[in-house]
Amino acid sequence: MLNKLLNKVSSASSLPHKLMWYFSAIAIMIGLTIYLSMLGLMQWIEDEVNQHELETSAPYAISLFQQGAKQPLDIGMHVQAFYSLELIPEKYGELGDFPIGFNGEVYNDNQVGFLHELVALSPLSAEGANSREEIFLYRGEFLLDGQLKSLFLIMPTENVELSDTEWTAINLFVLCFIGVLFGLFGFAIHKLSRRLVEPVEQLSRQLKSTESNKTFSVSDQSAAEFRELADSLNHYRQQNEMMMKQEQAFARYASHELRTPLTVISGAAKLQEQNNALEFQARQRGRIQRAALDMQHTIDALLNLVKQERATGSNPPRSLSLDEVQQIIQPLQGLANSKSINISINFEQAPVIKPAPAVLRMLLTNVISNAINASNSGEITISINRHEIVITDKGRGLTESEQDNEHGHGLGLLIVDSLCQRYHWQFNLSNMQPTGCSAQLTFPLLTL
Repeated sequence: MLNKLLNKVSSASSLPHKLMWYFSAIAIMIGLTIYLSMLGLMQWIEDEVNQHELETSAPYAISLFQQGAKQPLDIGMHVQAFYSLELIPEKYGELGDFPIGFNGEVYNDNQVGFLHELVALSPLSAEGANSREEIFLYRGEFLLDGQLKSLFLIMPTENVELSDTEWTAINLFVLCFIGVLFGLFGFAIHKLSRRLVEPVEQLSRQLKSTESNKTFSVSDQSAAEFRELADSLNHYRQQNEMMMKQEQAFARYASHELRTPLTVISGAAKLQEQNNALEFQARQRGRIQRAALDMQHTIDALLNLVKQERATGSNPPRSLSLDEVQQIIQPLQGLANSKSINISINFEQAPVIKPAPAVLRMLLTNVISNAINASNSGEITISINRHEIVITDKGRGLTESEQDNEHGHGLGLLIVDSLCQRYHWQFNLSNMQPTGCSAQLTFPLLTL
């Protein structure tokens, strides 16, 4: 039943009551064990004291008998000494059946055991004080006038042991004391369990709350771990809200970037229907091809971003080579040439990086494409050293709205910023004087 009660945990609010019942059952078993152990110990001590008194009285009784003392010999207030069985009162029974050297408690001609002692101490025992003749007996032997005589030392228990009334009072006191301790421990356990469960209930109610932007909190009396849990929940909620905002911005810019080339393709197709001139047709086909290529790059960026989302932790460090950078730039060279833009590479030192080639292509392609689109002519310089990649252009630079809005640079740079966060890179975009813009990719120093 106790196991069933413990396993049926429906909510945290019911846990204090279940814990109280659980510890109450343990406390009752411990209390009964202590109660029986204490009674047994007290009885044992009482018997040992009386038996020791008989044992120490034996030499004194022998000495008096050898000097001519008569039977029964009173020693102290409670002990009588005999050496003739005929003079021992019949109420004590046949004491001659006990062996030489016996020293213990006797009841109705039988030695008293520990179980009998506990039953006799019980306030519910049916035996009264007048229904038993219980004595402490010591049997020995000694020489008297050249003859070997048996020595019997008798001590009635009613003269030396606690009475039934006294034992009942002790039992009641011990039971009341255990009951008080039981109540105090039950109250303490209930209060402690309530203190442990209350923060959980508070956090549960706050999680179920429909209020927006609600901060998780627990009382100041809660354990430090619960306050840390509340802080973690607040952190995760902030991270979740930030991710939702980023996803919304991502969807907004993706929609814009995909709609623009589709509009160009649709417009160029309609213009082709209006003019059959070969030069005009070729120009419109070029617009369609460039728009389709832009849309392909956008779709590739989105797909690669999803593919690399769960693979950032498994990439081993690798060395970036000049050939890899040149291969990334090559597809963009046609767009740069159409705007009379020269792309130069200043490869100072090969850095050690973690992003896979596909990820790095995505990063540099978006940054360089952004620099080409922001320039009408001039030069774009790519500087690479051990800890950073810097891309500078001579274009129009950032507008005030783009500087104020961290997500205002379009889908390409939004992807760059997201990938940099995953690989613990730092991405910074700033204006240059007198004109142009600088995109800086800073990464931690790694070794192969």
